[in-house]
Amino acid sequence: MSYLDHFLKESSMRHGGSVESEEGDIEDNRAPSVASSKSNLSELSIDPHGHHHSLHSHHHGHTHSHAHLPPKPKHHQFLVRTFSSPTKCNHCTSLMVGLTRQGVVCEVCGFACHMACCERVPAVCPVPPDQTKRPLGIDPTRGIGTAYEGYVKVPKTGGVKKGWVRQFVVVCDFKLFLYDISPDRNALPSVYVSQVLDMRDDEFAVSSVRDSDVIHATKKDIPCIFRITTSLMDPPGLKNHTLMLADTESEKSKWVVALSELHRILKRNNLPNTTVFRARELLDNTLAFIKNAMSGAIIDPDRLVIGTEEGLFCLDLDRSEIARVGEGKKIYQLEYVVEEQLLVLLSGKQRHLRLIPVRALDGDDVEWIKVAETKGCITFTTGVMHRTPQLAYCLCVAIKRQNTSQVIIYEITRTKTRHKRVREVMLPTQAQTLHILSEGRLCVGYQSGFSVYSIMGDHHPLSLIHPDNQLMGFLAYSAVDAMRAVELPRGEFLLVFQTLGVYVDSQGRKSRDTELMYPAVPAAVSYCDGQLLVYSETHVDVFNAASGEWLQTINLKRARPLNTAGTLSICVINDMPHIVYLGNIHQRELINVTVCDPTGKTVPRPRRRFSLREGHRSARVPDRRSKMISAPTNFNHISHMGPGDGIQIQRLLDLPTTLETADQPGSGPAPAPPHAHSQQRLTIGPPVPSKMAHQPPRHPPLLESRHLARQQHQTYTGHNGSTTRRAPAPPRPSVTPPALPRTPDTHSETDMAAHHSGTSLHDIVKDQVVASSPRHSIASNNSSNPSTPPSPGHDHGSSSYDS
Repeated sequence: MSYLDHFLKESSMRHGGSVESEEGDIEDNRAPSVASSKSNLSELSIDPHGHHHSLHSHHHGHTHSHAHLPPKPKHHQFLVRTFSSPTKCNHCTSLMVGLTRQGVVCEVCGFACHMACCERVPAVCPVPPDQTKRPLGIDPTRGIGTAYEGYVKVPKTGGVKKGWVRQFVVVCDFKLFLYDISPDRNALPSVYVSQVLDMRDDEFAVSSVRDSDVIHATKKDIPCIFRITTSLMDPPGLKNHTLMLADTESEKSKWVVALSELHRILKRNNLPNTTVFRARELLDNTLAFIKNAMSGAIIDPDRLVIGTEEGLFCLDLDRSEIARVGEGKKIYQLEYVVEEQLLVLLSGKQRHLRLIPVRALDGDDVEWIKVAETKGCITFTTGVMHRTPQLAYCLCVAIKRQNTSQVIIYEITRTKTRHKRVREVMLPTQAQTLHILSEGRLCVGYQSGFSVYSIMGDHHPLSLIHPDNQLMGFLAYSAVDAMRAVELPRGEFLLVFQTLGVYVDSQGRKSRDTELMYPAVPAAVSYCDGQLLVYSETHVDVFNAASGEWLQTINLKRARPLNTAGTLSICVINDMPHIVYLGNIHQRELINVTVCDPTGKTVPRPRRRFSLREGHRSARVPDRRSKMISAPTNFNHISHMGPGDGIQIQRLLDLPTTLETADQPGSGPAPAPPHAHSQQRLTIGPPVPSKMAHQPPRHPPLLESRHLARQQHQTYTGHNGSTTRRAPAPPRPSVTPPALPRTPDTHSETDMAAHHSGTSLHDIVKDQVVASSPRHSIASNNSSNPSTPPSPGHDHGSSSYDS
């Protein structure tokens, strides 16, 4: 009976308890097999003659030969081992996840288990047969254990049309682990997880597919395909879909029913929700430069800076604007020191450090401060230098030297150069990471180790890997890269290497037996709000740094952090780059991803195209369409002119309609509009009633014009009949916007009426226009109606000059 068959049988008869399988009984404890169930993995889970075995035996001080062991030992002889394929713990039946040193194996009886489980294993060696008959299954109260495993096919890179590839799937700890199968290793799965699907995800679902879901699949395969869904980004509500192809349609049905039943058990037992971060989209692939994004920083909730291969860009999320800042140099690393209002960049071919005051983001002409001694910079960090007698920040820079490296420490000052050199530290090897710790200490990471230095130089350096530490030999032999050091309470540190994480005390001695295990090879790490984020090729894993517990998996592919906290990250979705915000759902939002609609309801920020901003940020006009017409200057209001005569004399927009009109003396170059501000006197000629037969420019009817005039403080109509803005306009600037000329705000409607020096002219023209035009509401100017005297708002909303 297969795993799935037995699981479904047990599920149908069970009313409570664990999900288990009699088929998963542990075999007799014969060495060297360490598998916990009957599978094709059992015989080759460990190479007893491999170098890892001998190395770990040496580190733990145990004997290397079975000849020296007593024939029947009373206690297990556990040694740390590295497995080359997925292996389950004989005690809890969970997978021993990790890239190296995943578990321990008894050298005598071959009992394999997690390092944390070995203390709970029966002390008698070998373990009595009646105590080894543990079923394969999940403990629903704790979510620990393996439910079942099997083989499926998943789409190749590029989608279903590229074909399918076989993978090994283990359902363990309410997660689905997918392993690639190497063709040159006797079809054994790799120890590195290809993909992790978390059943505790809020959007987890399993279902069959329709023809429209897999348009590139063959018809014979469609009945055998099922789909697993997990969350991805919200907003905009994208989900991660993983297709799986079973060997037969009945096998597919078993997978769907089994996973659905297991998910129901998960929900029924109300296991704690360990979700910490939620991915939210900030920028999609419509901005071409984000595909080369390398770094970033959050300036305020509505403003970001992104460093790319093309240079530095500032993004205003509330205005949907983007502006290039400074030179187009490649930006490798970027940090923002909020308290000092200073941006620190690692840029250029020669990898120099540059300091930029934050006001440069507003368009001010600010000179970038080049730190002269930083050519060949490897990495840098910023942080608190000391808190007494006053708070001061420092900048620590690692610079490459031949076979060594140098760390220069600068104090960030308020002087013109913004920095002052404090001291330097010479390292015997290449520095890989820098981090500021508490109490003015600097942690330097290098291959296979970390060391702590005093920033002020008043203490001796301290290695965080003590010579007596059992890991010293392993780390030196493996030559693993250092990725980050996390300072924990009570003088403890989590040292994050490329293959595992290690807990040590302030003297560098190992403080815990358990080690942090990654399911896949990490490409980068970040640390935020007490959580360690480990980025791999297909997902991001979240670990609690203090406890080492694996809390969450986010299915962002090819994700990389843009800042040290990982809150800004770049990933690839549907083969397109996206910049996402990883927000802690238990903390205040750092970026305004959502906005409020007019009813006060919180809604996602609309996905809008960004426009390029030029010039100063605060000088932006309310509507960029107004740039089509130049702004009037130096005008004084002299008199208001009604329809007809004023327009004929000024020749603002209308072309001559008759030869007689074109020959008038006033048909020369037009002066500025009569109702705007001017320091030049305007000469108004006598009325020419006979020349008013042609229709004046078309503009809104009277009632509509009144309505627009009353609504000018909210929105306005664009030029030439353009539609209104989709979003409310920003506050009106104190300077009159160009192309929207109006009288000074100090002139009320009564004042303007008192200045009508051409009243008789206005009345004559009005009477003639009313008599000659049957379409008065369209052809006449709004000011021809005595009940609507002219006003700044009136001209602004519906003027004949807008035609």
